[in-house]
Amino acid sequence: MKGKILLFGILFLFFMCFTTLNLYSSLQDNFEINHVSSYADDNKIMHVFGELKNIGNKSMTNVTVGVIFLDSEGEIINEYKRSAELRTINPGFTSPFEVLFIDPKTVGEVKDFKLYVNGTETRTQPIDLKIRIDSSRQDILGFYFINGVIFNSGPISANNSIAIATLYDIEGRVIAIGRGLAEPKDITSNSGASFGLAIVDKLQTHKGKSYSVVADSDMYVSKPTATKKK
Repeated sequence: MKGKILLFGILFLFFMCFTTLNLYSSLQDNFEINHVSSYADDNKIMHVFGELKNIGNKSMTNVTVGVIFLDSEGEIINEYKRSAELRTINPGFTSPFEVLFIDPKTVGEVKDFKLYVNGTETRTQPIDLKIRIDSSRQDILGFYFINGVIFNSGPISANNSIAIATLYDIEGRVIAIGRGLAEPKDITSNSGASFGLAIVDKLQTHKGKSYSVVADSDMYVSKPTATKKK
């Protein structure tokens, strides 16, 4: 009897491990990770930037990007995770991400890193937001400001609306991200709200050659608006 119980336990653990691995592989297959870059700031915090493209046929939410940081021998130094910028990533849509390595004592040991993605399936987010860029400028301190309007054409209020800017270098890599709430943040149906955001990575903004801005909310999302940096 004990032997049967032990055998059942081993088979159960094998089944659970196999199922988990297949689920992880399936989630990874839903995404492409593109336009990755990294740098360490003045406070010895390492930033890893990039974009996730949903190449699957299901919308994904609660998407997190994990980064495993490695030394010159390929040994793991640390691992950090952070949510993607968009709350829901529809099929064919792209979300920027930023993951931080926050141990200044060991940041100098980082020689490589590996990325992975987790998330859960959800319903598709209606594309009922539109975004308009009215102005952009870089000040003498290096901050890059973007102002515009988010329009809600959906039948209900777009709550917690936010504009997300992605800054790219000359090679198309993501080098900084900026975020700004709409004012008001809850945009009623068939109306608009202004936004202002700042990209504050001063070591990065001067490298920027273009940027895109996307609007996101609890209910709706927009297509990104891309333009060259002024």
